[in-house]
Amino acid sequence: MRQHRAVLLLLTLVVSTLGAQDLALRPVQDLKPGFLMGADVSMLDQIEQAGGTFSDAAGHPGDALALMKAAGLNWIRLRLWVNPDDGHNDLASFLKIAQRAKKLGFKVAADFHYSDFWADPSKQPTPAAWQGLGLEDLEKQLYSYTFDCLKAMKAHGVLPDLVQVGNEVNNGFLWPTGQLSASAGEGVGGMDAFTALLKEGIRAVRDTDKRIRVMIHLAEGGTNASFRKVFDPLVERGVDFDVIGLSFYPYWHGKLSDLTDNMNDLAARYKKDLIVAETAYAWTLEPGDDFANSFGPGSDRLGGYRATVQGQASFLADLIGAVAGVDDGRGTGVFYWEPDWIPTPGVGWTKGEGNNWENQTLFDYQGRALPSLEVFRKVREPGEFPDLKIVTVDNVSLKMAAGAVLILPAKVTATLSDDTYRETQVKWDKPDPASLQSVGTLTIKGSVWGYPEPIVATVQVVANANLIPDASFESGKLDAGWVLEGPEASAALVEKNPGNAHSGNWSFKYWLDKPFQFTLTRHFEGLKDGTYTFRAWAAGGGGEKAYSLFARTPGATDQTVSVADTGWQKWKLYELKGIAVKDGTCEIGLTMDGASGNWGNVDDVEFVKED
Repeated sequence: MRQHRAVLLLLTLVVSTLGAQDLALRPVQDLKPGFLMGADVSMLDQIEQAGGTFSDAAGHPGDALALMKAAGLNWIRLRLWVNPDDGHNDLASFLKIAQRAKKLGFKVAADFHYSDFWADPSKQPTPAAWQGLGLEDLEKQLYSYTFDCLKAMKAHGVLPDLVQVGNEVNNGFLWPTGQLSASAGEGVGGMDAFTALLKEGIRAVRDTDKRIRVMIHLAEGGTNASFRKVFDPLVERGVDFDVIGLSFYPYWHGKLSDLTDNMNDLAARYKKDLIVAETAYAWTLEPGDDFANSFGPGSDRLGGYRATVQGQASFLADLIGAVAGVDDGRGTGVFYWEPDWIPTPGVGWTKGEGNNWENQTLFDYQGRALPSLEVFRKVREPGEFPDLKIVTVDNVSLKMAAGAVLILPAKVTATLSDDTYRETQVKWDKPDPASLQSVGTLTIKGSVWGYPEPIVATVQVVANANLIPDASFESGKLDAGWVLEGPEASAALVEKNPGNAHSGNWSFKYWLDKPFQFTLTRHFEGLKDGTYTFRAWAAGGGGEKAYSLFARTPGATDQTVSVADTGWQKWKLYELKGIAVKDGTCEIGLTMDGASGNWGNVDDVEFVKED
């Protein structure tokens, strides 16, 4: 505990020093005056009730909302749960914070989850009081609940300017009735049922006040296919909406360029305005409590920015610029998700849990405003961006088989003075050809323009090559050597998402919102007799009924090793050693018996001869 306090004290001193410095920020050219600069502060009432306090960058106590307003924020987003067990995020909480926000001049967005607790692509539970209703009755309940909430908001002077009908509805909502992959009976489950429910929520908004804009919100903002899958059929079915909302966390959802490409396609395809409804980035990797954070070691490399106040500010400025630059002016705003969720005892994801979001706030662990909070105001200020310099360059480590062709990367990762990571060209020295013919380790020097120090590639030369050619699935598909058997739709596939990959951008992914089974197999013939090893990296939520790697040779008992995932990005290497091949034939793979909602990823698969 003493060490933990020391870390917090050091962080406070570091942030205090940063507060006196100018951040390197890119002004956004021609940013419209009405551009939405928002924050989701749904935890604020709970934080304040538990004793959490806030102050400006100089340490002067202040109201969190007033501090955000002074920093350039102009919208507040608040979620609504129907009957939450803990009494937070309900209509009363909404009205309390919304009234304070309106007095300060904020516009307000209402995020209807239509659940009693968290709703996202992996879970959309029907509120307990609504369970057992048929589709028609559920439509009526959805309409009356939405209309009654909006009526109450209007009566209290906080009628929203924007309403989300559902939260991250990639897979529908109000499961199983409105679940896109469900088929619980005629008229229940699938796109038709989801659309029928969605239309009733939208009708309630229109009946309340036709000036309220309606947003349909999906996660995976960097993946165009996820949006086409939902919005193509919604548009075909005549769903009436105004705005497409996107969640974009770069350490989960891809590069900023992926988001830009998706937004431009959506703008041209559907002629709707676009808002990044959720985003965030870390300002430190040091913990604020004893609960592991969602943004942990390695997330910064996936996100493209260092986990520093400067890195957080650079990301946010770049994101605002990307949204503002969407074709035809369709990019209209950004909501930062829970910038206020500082570590406060008793305020966790659920009762008894800690806070795994505190390092992505725009306040430090004592509630003092970080310099990055000022980004919303400063991106509007004219000025010149300082020249960037390369601060560090990553060295390279790789493995190759003796006698094979050495392929060194054409680019390496450099850290720039604004705490961004950038791929930059590298020129390598030529290695001695003889050194590539025998087992051992060699180093090769390289140079990067603008960086005075040499960089080094450490090459481990091994006796035998990996017999799986696309070990990291970077081709974007299962090559012809793999056979996938038994998966239900979307249960198992190759996914582009660097946040879910052990290396590179792609991995083999599995997930389904109902029980599922599959087997992924690779068959080898003509192998040299000897001993082999099969290994793979795995990470995921855990809880599968049965999950294992296997190796099978004729006349021998199958060799297996159970896989037990323990969390997102908590990668573990699983190995089957001593696989005896006698007639040149072997089969390897993984098999899964999954429960509803099980998810995970497999990457960097190897099958090598040991001797």
